[in-house]
Amino acid sequence: MPSVSSLYKAIQTRLGVWYDVYQRPLPWRQEVSAYHVLLSEVILQQTRVDQGTAYYHRFTEAFPRVEDLANASEDEVLLLWQGLGYYSRGRNLRRAAQIIVSEFGGELPRTPEGLSRLPGVGPYTRGAILSFAYDLPYPTVDGNVYRVLSRLFALTEPIDTTSGQKKYWELAEALLDRKHPSRHNQALIELGALVCLPRRPRCAECPVVEYCEAHRRGLEERLPIKQGKIKILPRYMYYFLVRIEDGEGRKCLIRRREGRDIWHGLYEYPLIESGETPLSIEALTESEDFAQLTASLRSPRFHPIPLAAHAHRLSHRQIYASLFLLECEGLTSPLAYQVIPEEEQSAYAFPVLIQRLLEKIR
Repeated sequence: MPSVSSLYKAIQTRLGVWYDVYQRPLPWRQEVSAYHVLLSEVILQQTRVDQGTAYYHRFTEAFPRVEDLANASEDEVLLLWQGLGYYSRGRNLRRAAQIIVSEFGGELPRTPEGLSRLPGVGPYTRGAILSFAYDLPYPTVDGNVYRVLSRLFALTEPIDTTSGQKKYWELAEALLDRKHPSRHNQALIELGALVCLPRRPRCAECPVVEYCEAHRRGLEERLPIKQGKIKILPRYMYYFLVRIEDGEGRKCLIRRREGRDIWHGLYEYPLIESGETPLSIEALTESEDFAQLTASLRSPRFHPIPLAAHAHRLSHRQIYASLFLLECEGLTSPLAYQVIPEEEQSAYAFPVLIQRLLEKIR
């Protein structure tokens, strides 16, 4: 039986040779810079590569340098981010760029401590920047790497526990090819993305299958293990397209979401929520919120049949949304909303949920 060090060395060699041949020509690998790695890794969090690639091009064209991103307004960033979800990533990316420019002279730090000062940059992204951009010997562990390591060494510790994650990071550190950390880390990620798939892994194509303990035991599709599942709760949201016909063209009401709830900083129509319990049309129109909204409208005409309805899944919520038309001839008193021409809505960043509702009525 080979020693641990010789086993690790064999795995490193096989991974590197395989990666050199089979790596995908992703745009952030063509012209490697720490800024481009930061952009790509933040965009790819919770996002498929094919979808993320389009957004990566969008951001590099709009903000070719970190200074350009730092100088952009939040609205500009969120408008480009529109449709990608998890909008706090876009806000954090902009704030990180501002810190890079103001505190680090426009250069991303080369230490974990320095990178830890950037909002939205966690252990994985730190390791990615340090190894991918600077070829420094730091591990990085994402969902692909968790899966590869779990199967390669037949680890049964749940990957969603603190103790389990600690063990995987320690193993990634021990297995790291310190002479070629960028290639090694990207090879592990690529192996998980292309070969060591969550279901029906392509073991016959795996360069390290002969060292895979899960394959030897027939456990490939049982690993990795997660401890528990998140309870998904419903949330009911009723939007109103308040259409103002005042003789000067069609206008509508929008506002920017504040607070720390979902979609902070994005725009929305007037909204009534009922928590985890749906409302009938009668209950909706008899609510205090509806009365307050219509009291400020001149000659309001409510259409009780929704223009559109859409179910939207978040990590911890199942949102059921409806969009109603509420026409009027103007405002009788000020509201905490902006009045904008309907044709200018595309200039504002709306949550993907509202985009889906609008797509159904176009």
